Amino acid sequence: MKNFYLLGLLLISTAWLKAQDSTETIAPDRPGFGDAVSIVPHKNLQVETGFWYEEDKTTRLTNQGIGLNSTLLRYGLGDKVELRFDYNLWQNRTSSSAEPNDAEQVETGFFPIRFGMKANLIENKAWIPTVTFIGMLGLPQIATDVFQPAYLSPDLQLSFANPVNDWLTICYNLGASWDGDNPNPENYYALSTEFSFSDKIGAYLQGHGAFQRTSLGGGKASTTHQTFAEAGVMYYPKANIQVDLSGGIRASEYNGEWSYFGAERSYYFLTAGLSWRFPR
Repeated sequence: MKNFYLLGLLLISTAWLKAQDSTETIAPDRPGFGDAVSIVPHKNLQVETGFWYEEDKTTRLTNQGIGLNSTLLRYGLGDKVELRFDYNLWQNRTSSSAEPNDAEQVETGFFPIRFGMKANLIENKAWIPTVTFIGMLGLPQIATDVFQPAYLSPDLQLSFANPVNDWLTICYNLGASWDGDNPNPENYYALSTEFSFSDKIGAYLQGHGAFQRTSLGGGKASTTHQTFAEAGVMYYPKANIQVDLSGGIRASEYNGEWSYFGAERSYYFLTAGLSWRFPR
């Protein structure tokens, strides 16, 4: 693990030394649940990396998830297509107040490494949004045993964006992802407003949700539906570099009936990241 962090620091420091200004401001797929519509320029390499912390707490059980490092690599094949590769080094920490003498359970490892592409389908014109398609495929063979699913885990998404004026853009996403264990996909959606206050500062507000059916056997099935709210800020020290900070909460959950969380149950997350684009 120590060697992994040293390698990460070396990569980040090298990127800061090599990165140069570009006339086009970087538009990463982070932060925020939904991905942006932008395509990395032809022959440019873009690196988006970050840290994630989440806590899901009930009166008896606390589950902490720590994204020690998540990194997305994007390379522009042309004006309308890019290649994508990502990985996620994750740690789960679970503790129970009902059994205080039990040791905390800790699981650390990589989720399936994913490969994919992103393609521009429609350009914005008047009320017609910009539309891009994103397809990713997770490989169960390239994952830590504790996070290894039984099958491939595809993720298919459509991203839309309508610029309102020079400082406001409306973005929305629709997608479906398979975890490699449940044959039914998790269907997700997002709606966000993105603000550009200056060449250096931006922000966003977003609501998103996901629902999934799970077969229980005997012709029976259950459906879960969760909704979330989040917000974040972005800083651009150079046109090809973004630093971001964001966070959010789970607003509600449906599992037979709707639940709205308070003191007895809560979920929140915080994330910070760095993105930079290497010129061709």
